Amino acid sequence: MNAATQRTDTGLSPGLLKTLHKQLSPRETCSKEEVQKKWKGLCLPVDQLESLLSLGSFGSDIDWMEFFSLGCSALGGTLVSSLKFACEILTEDEEGGAARIPFDTFVKLYTYLAHLDGDMPQQHIDNFLSSLQLQVNKQNGMIQVSNFYISRK
Repeated sequence: MNAATQRTDTGLSPGLLKTLHKQLSPRETCSKEEVQKKWKGLCLPVDQLESLLSLGSFGSDIDWMEFFSLGCSALGGTLVSSLKFACEILTEDEEGGAARIPFDTFVKLYTYLAHLDGDMPQQHIDNFLSSLQLQVNKQNGMIQVSNFYISRK
């Protein structure tokens, strides 16, 4: 199924989040107005945008990767599933490939979402990230979905 047509009940899809990422990621920070304009340009529900902005406690300036993380969370539901979407959207690998991204990007996304959750102790976050380090070192600083996501087929 094409990613752009893979809709969830949120209105946001992986394909639309990828489009937003291409439009807004060249700068680390973007204005709230800019995000609203791009969001509306894709005909996404405004109430969902307001929910994401509220969840992230964003002001007039938005850290794009933090907002992107919340978009992945809206798609995935769980932390691990959110990270799987992030890898699939951010990767430069061919579609259906390993979906690799730089580990430092993964760390930022994971840490942000884990802290937002509020229930996860820092020790758990640190242990999870260090458990991935050996595999990441073997992959030239890259992490791929299969390193942390167990498919339940």
